[in-house]
Amino acid sequence: MHEVVIVPCYLRPELLYCCLKRIRESQPWIPIHLFPDRGTWKDRQIIKIGLEFDAIIHVVADHDLYGNSYNTMEAYKWAWHAGYEYVYLIESDVMVHPDFFSWHRKMHEEYRDEGLFASMGWIFNREAPIVDGELFQPWFYSIGVCFHRTQLSSIIMHASPSYYCDMADYVRKHFKDSPLNDPQNIAHFEQDGLVQRILDQEKLQTVAPGIAKCSHMGFARSYGESSGRCYEDLFDGLTDFKDRVHRVEQLIADPYERVAYFGKNIVEREIGREIPKRTFRYRVILPGGWSTEFESELEVRKLPRRLASVEIPQDAKIGLVID
Repeated sequence: MHEVVIVPCYLRPELLYCCLKRIRESQPWIPIHLFPDRGTWKDRQIIKIGLEFDAIIHVVADHDLYGNSYNTMEAYKWAWHAGYEYVYLIESDVMVHPDFFSWHRKMHEEYRDEGLFASMGWIFNREAPIVDGELFQPWFYSIGVCFHRTQLSSIIMHASPSYYCDMADYVRKHFKDSPLNDPQNIAHFEQDGLVQRILDQEKLQTVAPGIAKCSHMGFARSYGESSGRCYEDLFDGLTDFKDRVHRVEQLIADPYERVAYFGKNIVEREIGREIPKRTFRYRVILPGGWSTEFESELEVRKLPRRLASVEIPQDAKIGLVID
């Protein structure tokens, strides 16, 4: 099976390190190609990471185009022209599980002749019972995906300056009958929105697992958007790269902390089981003697420095209340 992994990335080298580490642990020899967006291929840390995990780094131009669509679509286009039969897209904030690649291969072996558009390693239905199995749907999530080159060809035909320079207008004109073009959804025009419109047009299905084959460290994106908890808040002043990687590994290993960042219905379907509730009761004592108590599922060393929208001073004391 002629395969390749493409990894679009932008900044956040700690996540990239953890991502490639897991890919290499699962697949020691699979080709990995990094696409560091907006000229970041020159970053020394990115270069060191590429060398450590035997990943080829592509030169991606510095640009001011919106989001990551240019980088992702050009990576798809490169993989298709390079002749690969199966193309995995694994963004740097996606941590593959040990069965990630074997599951994708099984899905394409069993369902490609039945009109499979893509396999998606992350969860689709966050409300479904936590049961392993396959879920089919006419919807696309760009998280830990695999395409056969036949389906990829229908995507890369749109990889052009006319799309990159005005994505909303492009999808409106080229997919005139798409229900996603209503005023509420027209914002869904980046590469995943484009792919969704192609999926709708071709009337095919994607397959996703009931229990995820990868975990998504879906912090606020590093393209200037401010949704979600800030990535830098995770490190609380850490500057050494190894220490920052260790901090990411702590987050990945602790489902309770991940729930605080990403939500319980996501994390439970990434680990494949319900997370039992636990509660710690803390007392915070501020300089001057004022104190209050609060509850959290997090261990004390992982508590955020902001509680109920109030910044906690560095010299405040936080202790466990023991009944």
